[in-house]
Amino acid sequence: MAEELAKRIDDLHKRFDDLRADIGARFAAVDKRIDDLRADIAARFAAVDKRFDDLDKRFGDVDKRFGDLNLRLTDMHGTLRAFIWVVSGWFTFLTAVLAVFGFLRR
Repeated sequence: MAEELAKRIDDLHKRFDDLRADIGARFAAVDKRIDDLRADIAARFAAVDKRFDDLDKRFGDVDKRFGDLNLRLTDMHGTLRAFIWVVSGWFTFLTAVLAVFGFLRR
């Protein structure tokens, strides 16, 4: 009986050792899977960061273009304002001349 008991205990120890090895292998597989997922997530975030950097560069270019357009519109506004002053003065002058000559004809 003692021999049978020792055999059963040895069998139990072997089964526990096999169970520990199986659990260890499963945890190692899970750890590897988690490491692979972390690496994949890091790669995806790096790709997203690169896309945002590219977008930032594009928005910088667009901002520069709007700045250039703003300068052009400011120059055009100044030119148009000067033109309006000249035309306004010219019409005022012509109105005054016509008024004077109109009164002189009467």
